[in-house]
Amino acid sequence: MREIGLFIFYGLTAFDDIKTKQVRMLEIIVFGILGIIVNIVWPVKSFESIICGLLVGIVLYLFSILTNEKIGKGDCFIIMVSGLYLGFIDVLVLIWISSLLALIYGLITIKRLKKDSSYEMPFVPFLLSGFLLMYAVHSFGSLIL
Repeated sequence: MREIGLFIFYGLTAFDDIKTKQVRMLEIIVFGILGIIVNIVWPVKSFESIICGLLVGIVLYLFSILTNEKIGKGDCFIIMVSGLYLGFIDVLVLIWISSLLALIYGLITIKRLKKDSSYEMPFVPFLLSGFLLMYAVHSFGSLIL
């Protein structure tokens, strides 16, 4: 159920991010509230892991402010909500995988489309891709290996 909720959350926000380079706060608030309810009713991660997962997003938000939004504030809020569902370690893994995917895509885009290094691209689609990759490895990893 958590996975389906996160898939829908990332899908909706990725669509917005690609289309407008912004995300709607309503979606973030709704899925944040749902994440809190899910953790109260069906706790899977420890309370400490969830709080630390939220803190990852908060630290990124502070970094966003300090760097004049080199990381979008909406992305930070999405990572905070992700921390509610995934907990500390999994949200760090998600950011790592998503960043690698974004790096690969960015290098190809800069080289092929002759964009400069200041080219901005939406990050939420990479969160969606990273989450799907994490879910596939978690669910089917033992069948592949």
